[in-house]
Amino acid sequence: MQLYDGFISQINGLIGRRPAITVDYFPSRLKNAGKNNVLFLNETAFELGGSGEKCVSTLAVTSSFKYSNRTYILGNDIKNIKADCPFAKVVLLEIEDIDEENAFDRIKQLEQIRYSFCPEGFMSRASAISMREQIRVGKRAVKDKISLADYANCIMGEYLRNPIVKSAEIILVTDRDFDYDGLISVAEKIKDTTSALSHILDNVLFDCKNCNLKEICDEVEGMKELHIKTANK
Repeated sequence: MQLYDGFISQINGLIGRRPAITVDYFPSRLKNAGKNNVLFLNETAFELGGSGEKCVSTLAVTSSFKYSNRTYILGNDIKNIKADCPFAKVVLLEIEDIDEENAFDRIKQLEQIRYSFCPEGFMSRASAISMREQIRVGKRAVKDKISLADYANCIMGEYLRNPIVKSAEIILVTDRDFDYDGLISVAEKIKDTTSALSHILDNVLFDCKNCNLKEICDEVEGMKELHIKTANK
C-alpha cells in the first residue's frame, strides 16, 4: 500500500520544521474508557482544539515506511496547558502489503479506532467530515499527572493489536506556531484519496474529465492504474 506515501512525506516535511519531544512506546497505565465516555464541562480542565482553535486529525497507512513505535509531541504537554489550545493528531501506520481490493475496508477499520477507543480521563469528539478531533482533558487526568505520551501510548497499543499493523507513529501538536493550515490541506487530500479508493473499488465508472476526484487521481501515484485495473474486471 503506497497510495498515501506522498502525503506522509508532506506531513514529515511539516513536522520536521519544529522541535519535538520524542517518546518511545511503553504500555500505558491508562485503560480504554470506551466510545460512550462522557466528560462534563465541570469535570474538564481544558479542551485540545476547543473554543474554535485550529484542530485537525488524520491517519495514513503505508507499506513503504517502517516506524519505531514512537510518539512525537510538538508544543506544551498537559501539565503546562492552562486553557483551550490548537491541536493536531496524526497517526501513521506501517501495515502489511494488503490486497488493494480489500484496502478500503481495512483502512476504515483502522480509522474506526478513533471513534471507538478513548483513554480514561479524556473524551474525544471526532468528525470525519471536518477532520477535527477535539479532546477534552479531565481535571482528574491533570491531577494524576497524565501526559500526552500516556494518552498516545494507550491509543498506539490499540493500533498495534490489529494484525495488519506492523509499526506505528503518533504525532500530537499543541504548538500555536505550527502550520495547522498546511496539515489540514494534506489531511483533506488523504480523506479524498480514501474516498476515491472507495469509488474505484466499488467499480463506479465515471468520466475522469468531469470527476471531482480527478485532482487526487492525478496526484496519487498508482490511483489511475488501480482504477483501470478494477474497471477491466
